[in-house]
Amino acid sequence: ILLVFLTGFILLRSPLFEVRNIKVHGNQLLEEGKIISLSEIATGSNIFKIDLAEAKDKLKLIPLVKEARVTRSLPATVVIVIEERIPVGILPTGEGFIEVDGEGIYLRKASVGTPGLPLVTGVEFSLPSPGDVIAADGLKEALAIINELDADTVAVLSEVNIGHDGQIKLYTMQGVQCRFGLAENIREKGEIFTGLLTELRSALDRVNYIDLSSVDKPVVYYKV
Repeated sequence: ILLVFLTGFILLRSPLFEVRNIKVHGNQLLEEGKIISLSEIATGSNIFKIDLAEAKDKLKLIPLVKEARVTRSLPATVVIVIEERIPVGILPTGEGFIEVDGEGIYLRKASVGTPGLPLVTGVEFSLPSPGDVIAADGLKEALAIINELDADTVAVLSEVNIGHDGQIKLYTMQGVQCRFGLAENIREKGEIFTGLLTELRSALDRVNYIDLSSVDKPVVYYKV
């Protein structure tokens, strides 16, 4: 019994087990300092007194954090591993613009013109708090298209528009309109769209719009 108490005393009081390093892995969008600050883990604390579960819960309150893991690396290091939510689109609001991930979660305020983040228009919603899911008709379909198109195609998109009838239109940075139709056969339509953009590269200024509403009959309409 004395040995147990002595061991506990050493572990909880020895300077050897005071936190000297806090390492953060997996973050690309969030600053390391902000993550450490919000975890409320402080250097100088006894490593065995840190509540790892509580620190994890605090980190998961950050909208950009999808998952977090906090572990001890004895004798004096705490390791934080972050899995971030990745923004895929931008939504206009009455107060500006916001970023959303592939699940429709409000991540943070944004500005338009970010490469790889097309503007999603045609959806109506009430702005929730950061970290909450946005409830809007058509948003799920718009995000499904962005998620399933290849990265090179998404990179040239400026806008994804959802019509009241569920018909979707894509617009490229060069101003080319693609009448995508319903959110179905997305990968196949995406491959056709990418191929047409490559094939028509030298004549895009003469294209009125591309119609992919029928995946079996893609049509390119030229300006008169």
